[in-house]
Amino acid sequence: MKHLLTVILSILALVATVTGCGGAHRYDARLVRADSLMRLDPDSALAIVEGVSRDSLVRDGDRAYRDLLLTQARYRCYVTATSDSDINRALNYYRAHSGEREKLTRALIYKGAVMEELGHPDSAMLYYKQAEATAADDYHNLGYTKYRISTLYQDQLTIDSSAIIYLKEAISCFELENDTNYLISCYGNLGAVCGVKYPDSTEQYLTHAIELAQKYKPEKQYTYKSKLAGFYFYRYQDYRQAKDIAMDVYHNGRQFSYETQFYYYAAMSYIRLGMLDSAKFILKETPAPVCTVDSMNRFEVVAEIAKTENNLKDYSANISHSNGAQMRFVLSRQEDKLKKAESDYDKIQTQDHVERANRKRLLTAISIIVVILTMLLTWLTMRFKRAIKRKNEERNAIEHDLNQIITELEQKQLDQEQNQKTISKLVNYRLDALNELFGSIKFESKGEKKDNIRSIVSLSGVVRGLSDIYRVQKIDLSDDFWEKMKMSVDGEYNGIVSYVEKEYPSLTLRELRLFTLICAKVSPQIIKMCLNYSNVNSVTNKRTIIIKQKMGLDLSLETFIEKYMKNEL
Repeated sequence: MKHLLTVILSILALVATVTGCGGAHRYDARLVRADSLMRLDPDSALAIVEGVSRDSLVRDGDRAYRDLLLTQARYRCYVTATSDSDINRALNYYRAHSGEREKLTRALIYKGAVMEELGHPDSAMLYYKQAEATAADDYHNLGYTKYRISTLYQDQLTIDSSAIIYLKEAISCFELENDTNYLISCYGNLGAVCGVKYPDSTEQYLTHAIELAQKYKPEKQYTYKSKLAGFYFYRYQDYRQAKDIAMDVYHNGRQFSYETQFYYYAAMSYIRLGMLDSAKFILKETPAPVCTVDSMNRFEVVAEIAKTENNLKDYSANISHSNGAQMRFVLSRQEDKLKKAESDYDKIQTQDHVERANRKRLLTAISIIVVILTMLLTWLTMRFKRAIKRKNEERNAIEHDLNQIITELEQKQLDQEQNQKTISKLVNYRLDALNELFGSIKFESKGEKKDNIRSIVSLSGVVRGLSDIYRVQKIDLSDDFWEKMKMSVDGEYNGIVSYVEKEYPSLTLRELRLFTLICAKVSPQIIKMCLNYSNVNSVTNKRTIIIKQKMGLDLSLETFIEKYMKNEL
């Protein structure tokens, strides 16, 4: 009992040691620290990762981890990617290590994000789909993947319903993870996507995003308040409500909002309410345009102010500028669509070219395989025919040997007048045995006609044919045959087989039968078939082994028989 307890304690200590060694310092501590800061403080995470030299890391796993974290941190800090080399190294490593599924999912996600930034949305979608399949029950990464897919749908101006479906699925995942940060973003984006088609849902989702932001992430509420102001302005034409929400963003959160449209909504709402001074004040506070949409909005506000003041000249000029900006915007969008269409066409052409090349290679490979198979079947057919020919020649030779032996025995029977009865009996034993042997061969060769007319339609057919040839070479002889052969040989040679069986007990039954057939003057070819030896040389080798090793005699088998008959042994 004491010994058993000692063994158990030793095993537990070993397991604890292995477990501790395996999990305590699996990755570089600096990288682990950066990963822990990634969600809440990506700037600090980026600073830590950039401070870790890749060459200073020894393990491949640490290097791949650094490549992944560097790409992730740069993306979250809005550093536009110019190359995908870092994430490619990480992705290749995690694909080769199945135990790192969570990191593989992240690598696929940020490979998709990098491809998006490099202008390859189709490739990005493929990687996002792979990440979605890999994430499984990792709800954070699964939710983020679906969020990225929905954003890609929005950026590509595809069907709104696809973006809505993925956003709702992302919300389900983030609710399971209780990830309020992404829940806010998902609800806000969902409200923006619903747009004019689902106005009630738009207001509901945006309001919910604002409420969650006020509770968990106050600075994020102003982006969605800006969107909500636009919704009230356009959908309900509730200018007072739109103005109040836009001014709340202006006073409390303009430094936090990703949207600048709230200036436009506030100014236009003031104009609609007849408060031109306030509208002019907001126009003065509006930042300089940074895009076509900002320029278009500014011209529109100025034109509306001029119209209200009955300054038709300024109104006409600004409307003209606004229309020009709008036209440039439309042309820009059309140009983007045209470029995308050209890019898609080029991809289709390239893909079609690759497919044609692949089909050509496949047809070439199939042609080569067909030629090889044809040559193989031709070779096997020729081998089959040669085997049939050899079998026929062998059978004819065996029949000739047997007929010759039978003829000699019959002649001996006629020549011997003395001891006629005894000799006749011995000869009859030998004849009966040889006739059984001959009948056995005849019986096994009955399948020959079938073999000769076999249709070689497949490789399996050829193999079966060769197998049949091999079976023809085997003969199953009865115990009665061997008894008759022994009696006939003992009668002819004064009991030589019984003598050998008694004097040399080390001989096996198979070796005694070989000795019997040799004494009966049966040819090596027939002996090979009777005892199922592989070839005639085996018969000769076995004969030498019996005389020299088993019987210990330094003379030939013929000399042994001669000395035995003369009683000289």
